Amino acid sequence: MRDMVLVLNYDNFASRAVTRKLRSERIFCKVVPGNISLQDIQAQEPLGLLLAGGVSGHTPSGMDAGIPAAGIPTLALGDAAGLLMESLGGEVGEPVLQGAVMELRYQESDLLRDVENGERLLPCAREMRLPKEVKPLCTAQETVIGFAHESLPLYGMQIEVEQNDPEGAMILRNFAFNICGCTAWWDEDAFVNRAIEEITRLVGDGRAVCAMTGGLNSGVSAMLAYKALGDRLKCIFVDTGLLREREADEFIAYYRDQIGMDIIRVNAGDRFLSALQGVTDADEKRRVIGETIRDILREEEAKLGEFQAVIRGVSCSDVMFGSVLSAQRNGAVLPIEPVRDLFKEEIRSIADFLGMPPEIVSRQPFPGTGLALRILGEVTEERLRILRAADAIFRGELARSSAAKRLWQFFAVLLPLPGNAQECAICLRAVHASDRSQAYAARLPYDVMENVVDLIQRDLPQVRRVVYDLTPGANYSGVEWQ
Repeated sequence: MRDMVLVLNYDNFASRAVTRKLRSERIFCKVVPGNISLQDIQAQEPLGLLLAGGVSGHTPSGMDAGIPAAGIPTLALGDAAGLLMESLGGEVGEPVLQGAVMELRYQESDLLRDVENGERLLPCAREMRLPKEVKPLCTAQETVIGFAHESLPLYGMQIEVEQNDPEGAMILRNFAFNICGCTAWWDEDAFVNRAIEEITRLVGDGRAVCAMTGGLNSGVSAMLAYKALGDRLKCIFVDTGLLREREADEFIAYYRDQIGMDIIRVNAGDRFLSALQGVTDADEKRRVIGETIRDILREEEAKLGEFQAVIRGVSCSDVMFGSVLSAQRNGAVLPIEPVRDLFKEEIRSIADFLGMPPEIVSRQPFPGTGLALRILGEVTEERLRILRAADAIFRGELARSSAAKRLWQFFAVLLPLPGNAQECAICLRAVHASDRSQAYAARLPYDVMENVVDLIQRDLPQVRRVVYDLTPGANYSGVEWQ
């Protein structure tokens, strides 16, 4: 058996929350699709399964029917508790408690060791009719909030693990340590050593290629591969001409000139501008940019000769939210994704552990399409110049005021003015982010904003208006305009 817990994903935000909690306790866990087969689960030999559901009041679907009888310790949370209950022959009714603060009473159990009775917010709890051999573990008034099987290591709790949640964290620790038998071994050092060993094993005596985007995910992936392979790693950096001010040069200065990686820089700004000519729709921009990047990578890879593996900077969030670009390559070339199991903040921790400088580690999330989707309408060389300069002013002033330290993301968007090809508007965006991936507009100091506007209008006479976006985002992707 492998010393880890598999998190079956029935809700992206719930899966993210429990995974972060477990890893903060140095328990290794991996997020996998909720419809993963029992055969694939058994092939990974986990010590336990955690079914992570949301709190919508709707029972998810897709769980392999063989999981309950497989003998693997299983904890189902939130809506997934109803899924486990139904698989055991029980019934799940309509929500009876919604958004209520209730006193929970716990029964004695290894799962609930040191968890004391007390009040808890229940976003949604449904009536459950327990089948034979299933007993209640936790109740709120007459409603069963938690249950356990009498002879199998199966548990369900209709709760959501929150950001500041001592009871929820204790339940997760009890499950991992007391029931699954996990040990606290996972940390940055363990991850880096395992990643290097895995890359070394998979590539063998061969060579690998890594497409670097300028972002942190591909940068950390390349660093791990470089430590494993040395000069047998060849990197390709496609400079699309769509990055922020000085970003491409800073990237090369660090990874190639300072670290010593073998990086081919492809200056393709004119090619991307040509491909984007006349394109105004956001989805079409994504398609054009994605296809152009893939075409350039295929051309450059063909010049490198034979290589055994391709290193990809795919993260756990990319997989969960479906933002992984497909890579059409020869089936003999092995894809290796060193940070696939990590979230962005964990990737930052690994980058810091590897000694990467703060300006690289703390670089803000940036769309793979670069500035193209932050220009509404057609992307032109002049609009890119204006947006790049306005964005640099905004970011620079926030950094100087120290306001940037409290923000998750901040940037500028260019808005063409109807009937006026010579002038435009700049929209500024700055947000905080919550644990459930909600994004809220930041209240920035007024004197800082005044200074930003003055600088933009002084240096960029083409900008007629400067506005600030107060719209909340439903999730991280909702921060962007397109």
